[in-house]
Amino acid sequence: MRDVRLVLQVVARSATRPPSTTKGRETVKSQSGLPSIELMPGRCGSSRECAHLPSSEDLLDAYGIEAHRLRRHAGGFESECWIADDRWFVKAWRHAPPENLALLERLDLPVPVPLRTRDGALLATAGEHSYAVYPYVRGRAATWADWAEIARVMRRMHDVDVECLDAPHAAMDRSGIELLRGRLDHPWIRDRRDEVTRTVDRLEAVIERASTVANPGVLCHTDLIGDNLLIGHDGRVVAMLDWDHAAIAPREHDVWIATEGPVAAGFLRAYGAVDLDPTHLEYALLRRAVGDLAARIAEEVDRPGVDTWGFHRWRRLEHNLDLLTRPTKLTPQSH
Repeated sequence: MRDVRLVLQVVARSATRPPSTTKGRETVKSQSGLPSIELMPGRCGSSRECAHLPSSEDLLDAYGIEAHRLRRHAGGFESECWIADDRWFVKAWRHAPPENLALLERLDLPVPVPLRTRDGALLATAGEHSYAVYPYVRGRAATWADWAEIARVMRRMHDVDVECLDAPHAAMDRSGIELLRGRLDHPWIRDRRDEVTRTVDRLEAVIERASTVANPGVLCHTDLIGDNLLIGHDGRVVAMLDWDHAAIAPREHDVWIATEGPVAAGFLRAYGAVDLDPTHLEYALLRRAVGDLAARIAEEVDRPGVDTWGFHRWRRLEHNLDLLTRPTKLTPQSH
């Protein structure tokens, strides 16, 4: 799930395809005699909810795919997702799509690679929105019970030779700072505006320090957790998903997630984390907390998440920095 690069105001297209009268499900009508797309109940239950959904004509014209049944899949702040006929995964972006999809074709990792369109493109358009189609991979979302496997696959990703990749280099992200400073009177945070101001000021200061600290870049996913990792029957990762913000960046921009689980020290040992840079760790922890809070303020969604993913996170900052930088004599593991 993309956490920031915000302003995610969804502009739903008006629904012009009338629903069928079949109880419990809806059909998006085809306009040219092609098979209608049947929307499964409870997953994409109204035409308004499916405003970004490519039509059957779109999928056939762009990919040569005849889709008959679509069920909604949990997306994120920036995308809507569906599973087509239990074979394809359709992802439509509400705003600008990522520019790094070609990177996925070059990774020797468990990564679903987007299909090329009939014209050889990695993206197609439906109305005002861009979308991509991927092979559908079955698996369960990772949990913190999978911490050792998450650490293993993260290290494997970080060991990729970045010289062979045409990937962008990450820039320090200030978007959450700018948004929150402009919305200190928002009813969800105005009673804590002084705390918000102190936190964004601290993030801005650590950005200035981090920009002067040399740190070799690795291939970072920046959100390698939860629904972005699928686990197979053997307990191994079968798919690493949502590469929209992947970039060459200090490894600390990924390793910070060790603090989200109950076994941070075990995670760091399994990864082989030695000599982590405290400045880049502080940046990564603060940026995520500020960004996740800012995204919820921007969209006015998930009021409890303002506390869970924002305030509670940055109030644990010193504790988490200690966990990540404590001299525990970690020994790199063989991978």
